[in-house]
Amino acid sequence: MKKPVVLIIGAGPAGLTAALELARDGRMMPVVLEASDSVGGISRTITYKGNRMDIGGHRFFSKSDWVMNWWNEILPISASEKDVEIAYQGRSRKVNVDVSDVDKKIAEGKMMLVRDRLSRIYFLRKYFDYPVKINKTTFLNLGFVRLVKIGVSYCFSMAFPRRKENSLEDFFINRFGGELYRTFFKDYTEKVWGVSCDRISADWGAQRIKGLSILEAIRHAWRRLIGADASATKTSLIEKFLYPRLGPGQLWEEVARQVVDLGGEIRYDTKAISLSHDGHQLNSVRVVDSFGVEKIIEADYFISTMPVKDLVSGMTPRAPVNVGEIANALPYRDFITVGLLLSKMRSNSQARSTSGTNMPADNWIYIQERDVRIGRLQVFNNWSPDLVADSENVWLGLEYFCQEG
Repeated sequence: MKKPVVLIIGAGPAGLTAALELARDGRMMPVVLEASDSVGGISRTITYKGNRMDIGGHRFFSKSDWVMNWWNEILPISASEKDVEIAYQGRSRKVNVDVSDVDKKIAEGKMMLVRDRLSRIYFLRKYFDYPVKINKTTFLNLGFVRLVKIGVSYCFSMAFPRRKENSLEDFFINRFGGELYRTFFKDYTEKVWGVSCDRISADWGAQRIKGLSILEAIRHAWRRLIGADASATKTSLIEKFLYPRLGPGQLWEEVARQVVDLGGEIRYDTKAISLSHDGHQLNSVRVVDSFGVEKIIEADYFISTMPVKDLVSGMTPRAPVNVGEIANALPYRDFITVGLLLSKMRSNSQARSTSGTNMPADNWIYIQERDVRIGRLQVFNNWSPDLVADSENVWLGLEYFCQEG
């Protein structure tokens, strides 16, 4: 019998995961439409002259056993230990997945590496720990005058908090004081999102800055000083995550291959431009290929992973006016990564060099300097040595947050 067709718009992580699960189930035929010529969406890997670029930097760590096991069925862990312990953001877990063809996959280079995590803040032309810690390095980098200002403004915020937290600015100032907010939070947040902190909801802060507070930082520093927090110190020093040997795109390219091997289909350079419905369910999707040729594709079921803004604007008949207005007003932030290949880097006593090139040991560095537009700096060598064609070179990713045009 002919299998029902499931049309999936978008070959990013969500679309490909759905396609592989449907293909494995075997009762339906997944057909994936991808507007570009490659899979993975923002989790793809770009290759240029043998050097691979991870768009955004993707750490593989999940609280979900299902997700961890799913990843490792696709790309097994290369470590020799039976149980691999990884830790991230104060959480740790062991990963042990029994994959029948693990040796074959690793021999083919299809594997997850266990990587150490290090990221720091670059500010005042100096390196700070991330998250910011109360320690000697922080004190020396900030200087006496700025430390006094931070302390006074923090005490003022504790004594006279902003009673109604309407914005992210209110949220930050109530917890860290005005001086620390302007030092470590304001400029970088506005670089990333392109919106002033006084125009971002305070709820956003509650989601993004969980568990971070001055008092907790002081307690943690005191416990370390008296030697009462050895376990926490150990955890913070051994943060590790999983990472595909050839970047995140390797995972999704392997998923795409398995989808096709199981009878699914992926159509590249095929962009969905409108979706026809009868008020209750979708009937077909109008697509256009790279040559500008349009055609209509019918299916039994539809899954969309395209931007909500485009999904609503492409509905035929059109969505209600108020729905269309809300969707059209959704802001989408854009992103540019510039690859920079260096034969060496100037020596810096704080760079924590790992090679003769004076390369920083960080996976990525948050650039908080006000006089440059770069937001983050990726050091691709430290994500995976195989991202750089020549190990004698340093392969950097300069990340800029922007609006298209």
